[in-house]
Amino acid sequence: MKNQEKFTHPLFDFSERKLLNLNKEKEIEALESLLDNTYRSIMGKTGVATHILTMNDRVRRARKDLGVFFTPQWVVDFMVNLIEEEKLNELSNINLLEPACGMCQFLLGIKRNKKHIFDNATIRIGVEINKEIAKYLCENNLIPDIEIINEDYLLWEANKHFDIILGNPPYGIPSLSPHYTIKVDDKTKSKYKKIYETWYGKYNVYGAFIEKSIKLLKENGQLIFIVPATFMILDEFKKLREFLARNGKTEIIYMGSDVFKPEADITTVILKFTKSTIEKGKLLLYDYNNGKIKLLTQNNDWAGNVILFSTEFSKKVDKLCSFRLGDIYDVRISPRTPEIKHNPNVIKSKEHIENKNLLPILNGSNLKIGKIVYKSITGYWIEADKKTKLRKFFNKPHIVVGLGFRGNRQIGTAYDHKAYPWMGDVYHLLRKHTLTNTKFDLADEEVVEFLNSEIIKRYVNDVFRDITYHFSITQLKILPLPTKDELRKLEETLL
Repeated sequence: MKNQEKFTHPLFDFSERKLLNLNKEKEIEALESLLDNTYRSIMGKTGVATHILTMNDRVRRARKDLGVFFTPQWVVDFMVNLIEEEKLNELSNINLLEPACGMCQFLLGIKRNKKHIFDNATIRIGVEINKEIAKYLCENNLIPDIEIINEDYLLWEANKHFDIILGNPPYGIPSLSPHYTIKVDDKTKSKYKKIYETWYGKYNVYGAFIEKSIKLLKENGQLIFIVPATFMILDEFKKLREFLARNGKTEIIYMGSDVFKPEADITTVILKFTKSTIEKGKLLLYDYNNGKIKLLTQNNDWAGNVILFSTEFSKKVDKLCSFRLGDIYDVRISPRTPEIKHNPNVIKSKEHIENKNLLPILNGSNLKIGKIVYKSITGYWIEADKKTKLRKFFNKPHIVVGLGFRGNRQIGTAYDHKAYPWMGDVYHLLRKHTLTNTKFDLADEEVVEFLNSEIIKRYVNDVFRDITYHFSITQLKILPLPTKDELRKLEETLL
């Protein structure tokens, strides 16, 4: 085992990788499913159960509430069988890599499903940041034909390139803040930002794992990861999407939100990426269903734009609507809580204040579908003539949209006719006055009604599915908007 001498920061709390504390029976069952007869015989004297319990004890001493999450074996097997063997046929030296390897599920999966690839590989490496896991694997010779490197994968300086990289990378926003899952000090995070060109905004580390892995691929090398689906649409991943488009062929298999339930509720996709100068800009989106995949869309000239699903219904809506919301409105966000707390003009009081000059600052809880509850929920107040010191657009009525979905993934939209101040997760739609939208003839109140309609509810579910639990500005801007005549046609045709 290679060990980093000054290993001072545990990058990932496995419980924040959506790793779960399995009960003893499940832990034993999960590990047994990973190990072939060779490794079980190696464990013979001690037994699988004892190894699991011993490892858990060591891990818990190193990190409070640390658990081990095993990707379901059927997922591992499915991913391993996505390997295109014809790309390996002419290779004399095959290099295999599993980042954030834990118990090396994916490398063992290759051995179980494609033993000839495993046996013919000259390099088989698993990189694991947790010292306790890496040390225990090596001390007990549990995986003798895999080299375990105990380092932070994101800072690991590899001197090789690889033909196959598989895995289930950790995910979460790295920060020491209690609000975020992965505890990383500012110095380390600063290093990540300098190294990774795709780092943008509140970046999720799985994006950095993807970038690093693609850079470690040989030409025609294959990356196969199971990751959250959020990179398909969120603004934080716009640089990553462009990076993918520039460097090869991107294939995405939508797995849905059931893969890790009940232990983890996350919508996942399998990202299969081929590093190729010839096939760069190719995008294929598939649906997974009962072991089979179905091609949904293909784009041979993808530049890294948002990746959407489509149905016959959504195609009809797109065809009938001449405008997108971003054509008609600028989208702004409310001030966040820290800004409100530190604003000298804001008064904090949970009690109702009987003062006509004071307005309660509203938030998402005040916003219902088609309705605003004009009462204090936040406990923050401001004088009416000072509300524009928070945001200038608080001076006139406009449309407000909730960041989070309401009910069965429905957008929550209303018209703020009183022009109150807002905070938190609420978007504000400000009407543009340009030549390009002069033909758009719906009033703001009619737009609210359309955004709250069954048409948009179904459209949102068809196009975005259940990728996120909130609505981003990018998603909002691409929603279709009809003229009055187009709306009549929509209602006649689709309802």
